[in-house]
Amino acid sequence: HLEWYDRMNFLKGGLTFSDMVTTVSPTHAHELRTPFGGFGLHDTFIGLRDRFVGIVNGIDQRVWDPATDKQITTHYTAETLDVKRKCKASLQRAFGLKQRASIPIFAMSARLTYQKGLELILGYNDYFALDAQFLFLGAGDPRYMEELTELAGRAPGRIACEFNFTDRLEHRLMAGADMCLMPSQYEPCGLTQMRAQRYGTIPVARRVGGLADTIEDGVTGFLFDGYTSEEFMNAATRALDTYHDAEAWRGMMREAMSRDFGWERSESRYRDVYRRALGVSVTV
Repeated sequence: HLEWYDRMNFLKGGLTFSDMVTTVSPTHAHELRTPFGGFGLHDTFIGLRDRFVGIVNGIDQRVWDPATDKQITTHYTAETLDVKRKCKASLQRAFGLKQRASIPIFAMSARLTYQKGLELILGYNDYFALDAQFLFLGAGDPRYMEELTELAGRAPGRIACEFNFTDRLEHRLMAGADMCLMPSQYEPCGLTQMRAQRYGTIPVARRVGGLADTIEDGVTGFLFDGYTSEEFMNAATRALDTYHDAEAWRGMMREAMSRDFGWERSESRYRDVYRRALGVSVTV
């Protein structure tokens, strides 16, 4: 029960002898049962059968609420979306972008690592040729930080990056940006896409893990499947086309802001798991 490719794996043993096992989204639970997603433990996850469940994480919707958030420029709701423009203007000033109310802002708040899809963004020159502004918040791989710094230097007023992440900056980014980029190679759950939707900032994301479970393609965000720059670009272009249809865009914003990402839903599912664990007898 501990043997793993002629080595010892205590995680495998822990899984095998657990009464119940959880991960942070239903789609991630499925991915862990595949050779690509299971990192050599897929057979163990398959063997758990119904003792293995995925439960989506939640966010504190009192903290992430544009109607009451004290860290953003001004408050707004799904009924007062015009006010979000003030948050956008403030974000543009803070990042040194040109003050253009009509231009869309693609923003990314993440660790700058391969997992988060930086290869897709930086590997396709046409992406930065879009008529848009681009923001990056977060630190990570020096290679990506250097490349983003170079891009921002070549296009001041259009591309900006801030590697000193703060909670306040993330709140302001969620309130002021139009789209939130999450082209992740893998994403067990993700929280940023939930926070973004609460603020009417539409995710452009890969259909993996919790992103697939919390974003509805064409309704609250834009999803793509293959891990390629071309598919990412197609999703970004779809988002841009919809942005220029003011009525359709407002509809997406309102729908995204109406979604419930509170911990209350997740908590009730965890209670069910604990109840099942009390009644499970594991034999291996």
